[in-house]
Amino acid sequence: MHAAGSKTKEFEEKLAKFIGVKYAKAVNSGTNALHLALLALNIKEGDEVILPSYVCASVLSAVHYTRAKPVFADIDPDFDNKGYNISVKTIKALINNKTKAIIVPHMFGFPCEIDQIIALRVHIIEDCAHSIGASYKGKLVGSFGKISIFSFYATKMLSTGYGGMISTSNNEIWKKVEDLTKYDERENYNISYNYSLGDIQSALGTEQLKKLSIFIDRRIMIEKKYNDVFKNKLKIPPKADGSFAFRYVVRFPSQEKRDNAKEKLLQRGIRTVTPIFKPLHHYFNLSKEKFPNTEEAHNTSLSIPCYPALTDEEVNYIIKSVKEAI
Repeated sequence: MHAAGSKTKEFEEKLAKFIGVKYAKAVNSGTNALHLALLALNIKEGDEVILPSYVCASVLSAVHYTRAKPVFADIDPDFDNKGYNISVKTIKALINNKTKAIIVPHMFGFPCEIDQIIALRVHIIEDCAHSIGASYKGKLVGSFGKISIFSFYATKMLSTGYGGMISTSNNEIWKKVEDLTKYDERENYNISYNYSLGDIQSALGTEQLKKLSIFIDRRIMIEKKYNDVFKNKLKIPPKADGSFAFRYVVRFPSQEKRDNAKEKLLQRGIRTVTPIFKPLHHYFNLSKEKFPNTEEAHNTSLSIPCYPALTDEEVNYIIKSVKEAI
């Protein structure tokens, strides 16, 4: 008997069918899904991997697991309208003969211009940790690149507590993923990883997947309520067909006003956060001038609660409190 048995297989099959890909492998975290994706693309020491600076540090950790060199890109200058996503123009300037992959997160539920990035003809890993169920030009995110990853951490759109998924329609990549995760009962030894997701968590994932459309509809409903009130007071999240607010991120005119509002909301019992704790280029003391859009987003943005479990009463209290705080 294996911890990853029939329920895990069911979860994998249903998610693959939902996204529109051939294969999916359930793993114990989104970070480890990304690690496997990089290994499946043969990323190794000396290779360069482009990723946005405006993303959580676990993405950076996955690159470091392979000993590759992370290369940081700025986000799009028009992030108020295009989302807090990696800049295609910046990527182009960073590509060289050592570039072996680009990690492309669809940030906060707003899909990036993935078709333009695919046109650069470098291996793409779609990071859908924030965006399962979102679509771009009528096609679900996670079905564009050769390989995609998802996160099912407790705070994500679909949760198994801890967990993640790696998916692909490429048979060669899939064989590598299977080999990398077959950690016992092997005829020939090869380094592999005990990253599997167990049946109990997978059963949770399958049930959550059934409810994903309900979760998304509720977020959209809350987002609309917020937009109606905040649109003349703050810069609100961008909206496009197929997007939703995984995080409802607003922008203030200055860092001081953002921080003041954050403190006032905390006094009212509402915890808000800066969407990204710290841009990755800060950890390496890189010049802030090379990341002007990331800097502006980091200094002026605030994530307001919008998760589906919020009651209408709580949503109204948040709206009233934000109005008073600003």
